[in-house]
Amino acid sequence: MADLVTRAGSAVLRPELAARPAELADALVELRPHTLVVGANAVDATTLRRWAAAVRAGGPVPAGGPVPAGGPVPVGSARSDADRELLLVRRGTSLAAVDTAAAARLRIEVRNTPEVNARHVARFMVDRLFDPAGGGAASLAREQPSAREQPSAREQPPARAQPLARAQESRRPGILGLLGAGNINGRVARDGAARGWRLVVHSPSLVADPASVGAWARHHRLPADRVRIARTVEELLEAADVVAVAAPLVHAGPWATVGMIDERELKAFTGERIISVSEPEVFAQRALLDAYDRRDLTVVLDNAPRLLAPVRELLAARIDGDGGALRPGFTLCSAAMRSDACDDDLDQAMLAVVGRADLDELTGADLLGPQLDHPGAGRGTDRRVDEDPAPDDPAADGHGVVVVGGGIVGLTVALLLRLRGYRRIRVLDAAPADRADPDRQGTTFGGANARHLSATETLPPTDAGRAGILERGPADGGWRLRDPASLSAAELAWSEALDRGTDRPGLHATTQELVIALNRLGLRGWERLFAVDGAGWLAGLRRDARLARIYLGAADLAAGERLQRAADTGAVRLPGEALARDWPGLGTSVPLPSGVREIAGAVEVDGYAVNIHDLATALASRLTDLGVEVRAGVRVRGLDPGRGPGTNSAAWAGSGPAGRPEPAGQPEPAVRLRLDDGSVLPADHVVITTGGRDLDRLLGAAWPGAGAVAHLLGLSLTLPNPGLRRPAKIHAGDPLGVINVSLSPDGTFIHVSGGFGYLGLAERQSAAAGIAGLRDVAERAIAGLFPALQRADGSPDVRDVRVCERPTTPDGLPLVTALPGHAGRVLVAAGTNAGGAVQAPAVALLVADLLDDAPRCAGLAMAADRIGLPHIPEKMLCASE
Repeated sequence: MADLVTRAGSAVLRPELAARPAELADALVELRPHTLVVGANAVDATTLRRWAAAVRAGGPVPAGGPVPAGGPVPVGSARSDADRELLLVRRGTSLAAVDTAAAARLRIEVRNTPEVNARHVARFMVDRLFDPAGGGAASLAREQPSAREQPSAREQPPARAQPLARAQESRRPGILGLLGAGNINGRVARDGAARGWRLVVHSPSLVADPASVGAWARHHRLPADRVRIARTVEELLEAADVVAVAAPLVHAGPWATVGMIDERELKAFTGERIISVSEPEVFAQRALLDAYDRRDLTVVLDNAPRLLAPVRELLAARIDGDGGALRPGFTLCSAAMRSDACDDDLDQAMLAVVGRADLDELTGADLLGPQLDHPGAGRGTDRRVDEDPAPDDPAADGHGVVVVGGGIVGLTVALLLRLRGYRRIRVLDAAPADRADPDRQGTTFGGANARHLSATETLPPTDAGRAGILERGPADGGWRLRDPASLSAAELAWSEALDRGTDRPGLHATTQELVIALNRLGLRGWERLFAVDGAGWLAGLRRDARLARIYLGAADLAAGERLQRAADTGAVRLPGEALARDWPGLGTSVPLPSGVREIAGAVEVDGYAVNIHDLATALASRLTDLGVEVRAGVRVRGLDPGRGPGTNSAAWAGSGPAGRPEPAGQPEPAVRLRLDDGSVLPADHVVITTGGRDLDRLLGAAWPGAGAVAHLLGLSLTLPNPGLRRPAKIHAGDPLGVINVSLSPDGTFIHVSGGFGYLGLAERQSAAAGIAGLRDVAERAIAGLFPALQRADGSPDVRDVRVCERPTTPDGLPLVTALPGHAGRVLVAAGTNAGGAVQAPAVALLVADLLDDAPRCAGLAMAADRIGLPHIPEKMLCASE
């Protein structure tokens, strides 16, 4: 984490403040950050008031400083602004130590990372509840540190087999009591039920609404017949043999938990152990003293040292009587969240939360407007970028930037770099300039001439409902296209990373918010471009504004509308007559693998439908006008590090893109690109925007992101327009996902795109049977959506079918990262899933900032060694090897 913060440059780590909370306010006044990240630190009203006053009334304060590990993190460059909104991020779940009421009055947004640590804390509790040895080594064995996680249980023996066997030998399953029904105890309950324990649960929300018990059990995958609700804490303690306490600390109100376990209730407990990760204040003082005196009772209280200190003081006389140490079986510790794996998850979640705030502050002008005051501006020239480009002067501009990949992301990266003043830019695309054969094209030109741009255009694939989705074929609502036995080690690792992610809802939630922020920022960039150049080089491009999201079933409609409103998409519920007016020919029912589903309604949101081939072609033409060289049919075979700029050597002469020798005296390049025709292209910077097979062939396994970007297939079908006036999105569920319906440039045809199928890193021919199954599911759904387009045999009147390979990471975030070994001069920007078009301006911004040595927190969350990406158990060779 310290390394990442160091890279950001605009963040300061102050570990000593964790132990000296009284000094936090002084540090905030001195540093004046706009974002503060804390652990279990107490942040009171006075501290918040002094922070807000310093930032909103003070002058600029330089960022930077020493970067040791741990402690609160003031993040962000200083800014003097009376209206400045501030952000406080709790790296963890509980907000009991933060004065949230004062924060609201001071316009300080408070966010936490709920559930992210739940699986680690639950694992800690399970070990101590069911392992007679008290956990310890067993817990550590399961939480080994790994920035790129180790293989799953399918690849190595499960670490918990031995402790579980010991537990089964020593104790028959009994009754597990759960005080609190949140994410932590939900996981504890799942583990206990799997061991045969019956469950008794006390939670005010479940007591108040007994009908919700079934939904709670289903959410945590529990057998409902093994769950009983206790109306009071005493009733639970009377029934339980062991108790897990994981309830939030609530000071007042009907759901107050302060002192909820008092001496009377503790006396009712005749079981053998209580494991608590709640704040110690959930126990009355008398109950803690009595628990200590019961020598046959095992008690573990785990929390921050600051919160455990009063307990130790309360027990001081008894501890002295035991020789100065806590009695056997009574433990005060701070271990539940101390594993390296827990730290990795919390760090990733924190970067996502801060990154989202970072991106939300940017405007379209920050992306696609002249940036002549930017560090990268004016390189070799003082001319404005909207003037005719000056002649290419290699002596002045060095070897320039090479962008590998000529899709929408690569082209947009080149545009933004040009707007920032980089003058010598080349874009190389392996696909032929002749677009006649879509199978030889990349993602942008391989699918239909249609894309949608919206704030939720792509979301992380790790939704909890997708557990096991790669084990099912399209006919069963799954993504499997190939025989599992044909998957390589890298492909298995990717699929297992996806499956692990479905059981990490906290990381999924923070990642989804960052992805939505990335989508929103990209959409603002396109809006800016359309506003500035819509009558210029983008004249004639069809772009239909506002998109209708059509949902199947009332529950999906309600959930979809909630998501769209939370994502700030300008959502408006459409009346039923609007569907009939603007989408005539649209049916009312859709046959899907899960059964026939009925259209329930639609929500209109901000966004555009564009003809992507036309947009990319216009963008390439604009780049040419700006002096950028865009070349098709050029494949890069490998990268070799040069000795870099600054070491003039008249002796070195490389051969340029056409075999021309570089002039003597030219600064040596930082990178040399070996091309398919045998020539070598020198560059000072390289940005790689290809994904999947091409990325792994180029870079191999000797870098942290190896195997992280695989291909998910989608289908694009072109049909006659049955009368639609506007584009639409139909939320059909897996394996079709969201079906995008777009109009051709002249409106005579519609392009219908959707579907997910896991191809991995293989060639498309290896999944022919699976693709045919996915197409069958898609055509049946389309025939139901547009009954007027059905032929006599019931099939839709399809005029063209294209298969699009989407480069996708298992956690849904793209890679935006530097390649090790090249001093930050080779960057990778890949894996945008179905969001390459909408995210392109935002990804380009992150790339440009990296090139200018000013990385953002959002970009740090997209590093190649982050949690959520696959671990490759064996070496893959790159093309050059």
